[in-house]
Amino acid sequence: MNTTIRNLILTAAVLGIAVGAQAELKPASIFGHNMVLQREQAVPVWGTASPGEKVKVVFGDRTEETVTDAQGHWRVLLKALSASAVPQVLTISSPGNAAVPTAPPVSIVFSNVVVGEVWICSGQSNMEMALRSATNAPQEIAAANWPGIRMFTVAKKTSVTPLDHCNGDWAVCTPSNAPPFSAVGYFFALNLYRELQIPIGMINSAWGGTPAEAWTSLPGLQTLPQFKKQVDDYSQTVQDYLANTEKYEQRQQAAVKSFTTRRMAWYESLDADDRGNQEHWAAPTFIMPTNWKTISTPVALGVNPQGWYIGSLWHRKTVAIPAAWVGKELELHLGAVDEADDTYVNGQHVGRIWFEVPNYWQVRRVYPVPAALVTTTNVIIVVRVLNLFGDVGLMGPASEMRLVLKGATDQPPVSLAGDWVYAPGLAIVPATIPKPAPDSTPGSSPSQPAALYNGMIAPLIPYAIRGAIWYQGEANASNPLGYRELLPGLIASWRQAWGQPIPFGIVQLANFMAVQHAPVETNSWADLREAQTLTLRVPETGLALAIDIGDASNIHPRNKQDVGKRLALWAEAKVYGKQNLEFSGPVYRSMTIKENEARLQFDHANGLAPKGDRLTGFAIAGADKVFHKAQARIADGTVIVWSEQVAQPAAVRYAWANNPICNLYNSAGLPAVPFRTDDWPQKEIAAAQERVP
Repeated sequence: MNTTIRNLILTAAVLGIAVGAQAELKPASIFGHNMVLQREQAVPVWGTASPGEKVKVVFGDRTEETVTDAQGHWRVLLKALSASAVPQVLTISSPGNAAVPTAPPVSIVFSNVVVGEVWICSGQSNMEMALRSATNAPQEIAAANWPGIRMFTVAKKTSVTPLDHCNGDWAVCTPSNAPPFSAVGYFFALNLYRELQIPIGMINSAWGGTPAEAWTSLPGLQTLPQFKKQVDDYSQTVQDYLANTEKYEQRQQAAVKSFTTRRMAWYESLDADDRGNQEHWAAPTFIMPTNWKTISTPVALGVNPQGWYIGSLWHRKTVAIPAAWVGKELELHLGAVDEADDTYVNGQHVGRIWFEVPNYWQVRRVYPVPAALVTTTNVIIVVRVLNLFGDVGLMGPASEMRLVLKGATDQPPVSLAGDWVYAPGLAIVPATIPKPAPDSTPGSSPSQPAALYNGMIAPLIPYAIRGAIWYQGEANASNPLGYRELLPGLIASWRQAWGQPIPFGIVQLANFMAVQHAPVETNSWADLREAQTLTLRVPETGLALAIDIGDASNIHPRNKQDVGKRLALWAEAKVYGKQNLEFSGPVYRSMTIKENEARLQFDHANGLAPKGDRLTGFAIAGADKVFHKAQARIADGTVIVWSEQVAQPAAVRYAWANNPICNLYNSAGLPAVPFRTDDWPQKEIAAAQERVP
């Protein structure tokens, strides 16, 4: 063997690389075309390549070079950049692998890169909720043409250890790109863009139904007294898993196999019990009873007449096609269906998207219609929709609900949007739906400690950002006292990871569930809101209220415009230093007692006024801790609260319920922050209330 070749093989073996090839030069996955780089900060650019490989990064007049370490990691810092909307290129290159002289040079070029402000938006479903589901979505989407706003959505991913890669792409804000992006993130960016007039980049990393501990680093959780034992026990499980991966995986495979068998048997029972199958509702000869209802499609989340229905709904529509289409193959487009579907044309089954398909409720349905089924100019389409959670129906959009002549792009489609008739075939009791055994693999559940921090935040670090906005808390409402510790701990863990005190804007929980009737109700959402308010003790944090824009029947209120605007007001005033800008509603400061009246002072109190004829939402109690509905008035910037049933006031509460009726605002039109002047435990309040005759 040639000595030179033998030496190359030995060198490659030592470095852990394949002979004749080099480890691919890879920037971190957050870098891409259309991205926004943070202005006025040093900008880290990092990635991987072969060990000992030279890497050069060029952006405008900035050039930095480095050499990868023994593990193949590289990182450079670009000196601080000025804001610029002029598209530029970021070039990352390598002359090749020093261990393999024949390896060619590599150059990666990212185009349409701008410099401005970068924010992360994170949390659970109210942050994840897409623009297409927000109030006035069609109009908002049509107007979403903002080349200076760029969006990156982190794909959902859990992990037991911090990852260095995530899936996602930067997209320019256009009417076609904006609909699936976070509505809160979009409206926050839009308000900032209009104010700052520089590019805004939003990185959306959110997952519905997830608790805050999943978004906090494991070391961060271990510093929190209330969570330390839980996290220490979990850490031991993680160590056991890493040492015995095969055992865990075999156990989980057995659980999945068992669940799959049970689920398939359950599906078969549904098919047998479904009245639509029993009476052949898909058949062309079926005569519809007069009690079938009409629904205008597509339907939209939150304003869906079919609402929250668990079971099967059969939809039917007859459309006329051109005579020239008879005897030819067609293509049926339905758009998205929530959730699964069986679809029939002229009595024959033509397709289904079922629960085993990833994101099945979002998949655009496209089914072939064989020519043999197209025998007349009338085509009968029947869609059996099976729903196991939440709203149900044909979600569209309207432009994707159509019947087309396959391959004939010059032929206008037949629209399927508009009126369909429908009827329920089978109602399902949610408790009967088979549930899979919990995945025992650490890091597999989006509710496990640090699972989402590892999978969806760690890959972003240390990308240069200005700050973060956070909409979450519903999943932690059962432990509001723990949240007092958890949310500051989450913020601290992110700040430690980024190595800077990134500003953190928090959305307080919206009003939800039945409207308040008692003066003070037993609930957890008011206590969780208090925990969010107390987090303002942490420097560089802000609070945006949603107490007046919620929906009693929908945990996902559609008004995300005001949420984004209120977050942006905080950012403009406190992060960007805009002077004389009111960014908060009235915040309780102090109370004094004079005879039978409690006098309350507030910060952010310019122009205190009720929205309506008189103030509502106040409750007052004496030393007996029994709260009564209170009257209230405003005098000289002070709110005076009293009740004829309380001779000597001791405490006042405002908006203290899951869904309170409350209407105190300031001149900026911002609602007052819910508060209480006492620290009485809820069990004492409940006990006092029970003693009342």
